[in-house]
Amino acid sequence: MPTVRFEPRVQYRNELLLPLGLYPPIHVPPGVSVRAPFFVSAQEMFRLAPSQTITVVGGLTKADFTLRFADPAQWRQVRSGGAALRWQFQGGVVHLDVTLALYVAEGFQRDARVFATIMEHELLHVYDEIDLVTRYMPAQVLNDQYTQRYLVQGREVDDSMFQRWFRGAGFEQWIRDGVWVPEHNRRAQVRDSGPEWVRYREKIDAFMRGNP
Repeated sequence: MPTVRFEPRVQYRNELLLPLGLYPPIHVPPGVSVRAPFFVSAQEMFRLAPSQTITVVGGLTKADFTLRFADPAQWRQVRSGGAALRWQFQGGVVHLDVTLALYVAEGFQRDARVFATIMEHELLHVYDEIDLVTRYMPAQVLNDQYTQRYLVQGREVDDSMFQRWFRGAGFEQWIRDGVWVPEHNRRAQVRDSGPEWVRYREKIDAFMRGNP
């Protein structure tokens, strides 16, 4: 049977590191590299936010998930007792990629305390996204029924399914919608609700009113 290995990769749309020394101390979760945010208008912020999200306060973290086979040669053409073309996975690396982008609404950077508070909250989302793709996803994807059938057990797949699912985007969409999206949404909802969210809003409000 073939051997499949899922390798997570984290990328940032803005590679520029944030100069942390210019701001009040920002608590950075372990394993997080602090990249500078994009500053956008309030209208653009709400356009970027998921349609069901109404809790955006100054900042937003966007994550895009993709799945890629490392090499087209990982799939081999096989013919088994007929003229129909079939394919079989030969093993190797499958990349699980997440691309992150941080956004802050224009104007909030004018108060270093407000900006630092917003960034501290968004870095929790970044931490969740990194943990999701590096720790949660590899095991979950490995247990998926199509992964087990075609990548682990090496069952042959007909040409039509191969073109749609493995050369095309079908398998990637299946994993994104069935594995990544539910957990991504769950973690985001936890961060943006409950006592932690209330404390974050109240801290922002206090700074904007000029309270120390």
